[in-house]
Amino acid sequence: MHARSVAKVVAALLVPAILLGPGCKKKPPPPPPPPPPAAPEVRLQVASVSPSQIEPNTPAQVTVYGSAFEDGASVNFGAFPGTEVRVTNSNQLTVMAPALVLGTYDVKVSNPAGESNTLRGGLIVKNANVACRNVTVNFDFDRASLRSDSKSTLDGHLTCYQGLSGQVRIAGHADERGTVDYNLALGQRRAETVKRYLTNGGVSASRVNTTSYGEEQPADRGHNESAWAKNRRAELTATE
Repeated sequence: MHARSVAKVVAALLVPAILLGPGCKKKPPPPPPPPPPAAPEVRLQVASVSPSQIEPNTPAQVTVYGSAFEDGASVNFGAFPGTEVRVTNSNQLTVMAPALVLGTYDVKVSNPAGESNTLRGGLIVKNANVACRNVTVNFDFDRASLRSDSKSTLDGHLTCYQGLSGQVRIAGHADERGTVDYNLALGQRRAETVKRYLTNGGVSASRVNTTSYGEEQPADRGHNESAWAKNRRAELTATE
């Protein structure tokens, strides 16, 4: 072979080697994309109750809000089970709360598999309007026995007093006639008469306190029969 031809062949073989030298390496393929993040686990949770306050001794339907509620879930209010539980969706259910006495109750939701969650103090049972918070009964002159109208007034509030968990304070009063000591004693007898009537009607005696102000706190500061009639009284103050 002619020397020139040999040189051409050698040159042809050297060109690819030069082009594929250290400065011209082939790029590696890009890495595969990362896998999508796993969906966060949704756990059972009780977030709120509506309404959060109901009347005592009366069943009431409430709605419970949260997450991961499942068909067949059960609801407890403290130690008392709810009824008619209906799971609207995973975040909401309705339940009939039983007739509960005054107090604050934890709300616990349990799924069929056993998982549960509790909202502490989620339901409050109290009287929205305490009709017996302030009640006054009146007496005849120099008497500590209850009149028929006073009995009717107390009878109309007995259920309210029975439903309260707090104290009932009875303050006896008298008009200005008579000595200070006599009127203090008369006011005390009037307060005790009212207490006996309440306890005989089912109100716990341990929740009823009595005191007397005699003539010292008149409801009417007049000095005639109209004023005295208002001052011969017992005032009942109730707390929840």
